[in-house]
Amino acid sequence: MFGQKVEEVNTLKDRQLLEEKEHEMTLTMTGDSLESAVGNLFQMMRKQIFEEIGHPIIQMETRAVYFENVKLKKETERFLFLFMPRERVYFTITARIIVKVKYLNITKEDF
Repeated sequence: MFGQKVEEVNTLKDRQLLEEKEHEMTLTMTGDSLESAVGNLFQMMRKQIFEEIGHPIIQMETRAVYFENVKLKKETERFLFLFMPRERVYFTITARIIVKVKYLNITKEDF
């Protein structure tokens, strides 16, 4: 339509694009509960894998999780330094995670 040019790219035809590798990383995250800290840890893991792989990811499967360090920090907060004390709990988790990643081995340069 209106000056658009459609071009067929045969450089990828009949080429196996799916690749698989294991990726290991160590991450540290904090949360106000154990569930929150673990959720933040896996959210950061996914983000980091997308950045490091640099290809379209098809599937990620966690193979192993090792908690290397778990810290629990308790603080007592008070309103106006005197009233209504409440205890706040923070978890800091350092974990080593091994993930199997399946991705398509293509880049923009292939086109």
